[in-house]
Formats: sequence, C-alpha cells, structure tokens
Amino acid sequence: MVKSLPATPGMKFPQLPLTVAHAACEPATSLLSRLAARNGAISMQRFCGDIAFPIDPLFRGEKVAIEQLAQLTGCDLGALERVSIRHVVKGRFRLRVEFASLQSFQHARIRVCPECIRSEMPSAAESWRVPRRLQRKFSSIRSCPEHGSVPISLPAEKFHKDARDFTTQLRKHHLWILDQAVV
Repeated sequence: MVKSLPATPGMKFPQLPLTVAHAACEPATSLLSRLAARNGAISMQRFCGDIAFPIDPLFRGEKVAIEQLAQLTGCDLGALERVSIRHVVKGRFRLRVEFASLQSFQHARIRVCPECIRSEMPSAAESWRVPRRLQRKFSSIRSCPEHGSVPISLPAEKFHKDARDFTTQLRKHHLWILDQAVV
C-alpha cells in the first residue's frame, strides 16, 4: 500500500516531458489521473507514490497540492483552481464561492456519457485523452449537455481509492461503456 504524503509548501515539481493539456471544466483529480496514464503508470495511486506527489491533499482540494499539479503539467494555475472542489469541513465542500454538501456529489461512482466516450476515446489504450467533466460529479446533473443523453454510472469498485481514478476506470470498462445503449 502506497502511503499518502502531505502537500509541503515550497516543494517544487518539474514539468513532466509527457503531459496532457488541462481541459475546460476538468477537475484537478481528473487531470492527475490522465497525467498518470499518459506517463504509463498502472494507476494514479502508483504514479503518485513513484514521484512522491501528495494525492490525498489534492483530493481534498488543498491549494499547495493544486499548485504542485499545475507545476507538473505546466497548466494555468488559475484555471485549475477555478474547477477544484475544496473540502471545507466534514461533509461540506466549496467550488469557487458556492458551498455544497456531500449529497451533492457522485463520489462513490464515476458517471460518463457513452456518446462522449465513443467520440473522444478511440481505444482503451488512449484513456488519457478523455477529461472528466466537472458537471458529471454533481448528482443533480441528469443529462449530458452535448448529447442530451443520461450519464451512466460505471460498475462499483471494491475499494474507494480505485473508484477515484477516472482514467483507469475508463480503461478498465471501455468495452462495457461502448456496449451501453444511449438513453
């Protein structure tokens, strides 16, 4: 088991040679997942352990971890901060100036639009190309703004840490997603 590290202020991360562009409305956790896949890691958790990156602070939305991810990818820090969900206190989160409760989020399962996956991910090997859209994390969003279809929830994982890794989940369930009917 890889132990999570704290986000240490002042710790610098050089930009990686293999990186991914930060997509509009892509949360930091999706960007990290895609970065790990792009660099050939078997999982985001393993990637973070290999480069000593603070994964849990990033999932809590800590400013230092978000800054360090921006350094790794070379993306705009301001754009990344605007779409980062921050943990405030137990069961309460903040996105920009809005506050939300734990019930507002789909946190245990990943939801995707099958049509978006069909158009953006030609093969399971290229899962790093597909960014997770911030709006799919909210349980109140019930349709894809691009296709009008109902997002599907990927099959449940045995461990919560596995369900957090968006790109690995896409790679694992690629054929299952393609087999889903669009509603």
